[in-house]
Amino acid sequence: MTEQHTSSVDINLVRQWAMEAGEIALARFQHVQPWLKSGDEWVTVADGEIERLLVERIRAAYPSHRILGEEMGAQAGDADQLWAIDPIDGTRAFVQGLPVWGISIGLLARRRPAQAVFYMPFVREMYHAAETGPAYWNDHHLPALQPRAWTSNDLLCVPADAHRRFEIAFSGVTRAMGSTAANMIYVARGSAVGALIGRVHVWDIAAALAILERVGGALYYLSGRPVEVEELLDGRAAPEPMLAAHPDLAPKLLREIRVRSAPL
Repeated sequence: MTEQHTSSVDINLVRQWAMEAGEIALARFQHVQPWLKSGDEWVTVADGEIERLLVERIRAAYPSHRILGEEMGAQAGDADQLWAIDPIDGTRAFVQGLPVWGISIGLLARRRPAQAVFYMPFVREMYHAAETGPAYWNDHHLPALQPRAWTSNDLLCVPADAHRRFEIAFSGVTRAMGSTAANMIYVARGSAVGALIGRVHVWDIAAALAILERVGGALYYLSGRPVEVEELLDGRAAPEPMLAAHPDLAPKLLREIRVRSAPL
């Protein structure tokens, strides 16, 4: 197959890869036997099977591109064309038989999020963005985010351990959905006013950030500094937690979130 430049990467082909990966995950779902890797993070057979599938597909279509994955680390290639893949974002939810998890495939061009697919197989939701044009939820355009004052019914997505790690004065409701990428996607589609995110890795955020930015959202560290994805391309964890939101809402939300000095 003749390799193409990033601008002509076929996003529909990437969507097909995500759907193939989703079938692998669904075949394992609710019959999962996980084990612990470093720390207390679970991993499953499906993680490895999906990552191998995606690497094979990317290598066949774009052999000079670099790939960075959660389970395999980095593979050599053109650093200006970097795929950041998370075979199952939300592994804990996947293991527990909960529905919010997905396959995250992000392409960074010249160290910036450029194209993305995030697919949640159990709920059959596909989010994607090509290098130009709108972002999509299934086959519907995602409209630009509209900043507004939130009410007691509005949602802030949070990590599952937010009650131990953060002090949150948000006047709406908080929910831990189970997947970092899904939390950011819910901001992008307007379901949540913000998403509090832990010290994650680039493969956790690359796809969702491309979609979030396409609709006018942004990602900030809790210190207020915008997240520069290129700082994370060596695979290290982010230096501090993050917040995804519309730029006009982020300053107020940031004032309502504090890291606990001593986690519970």
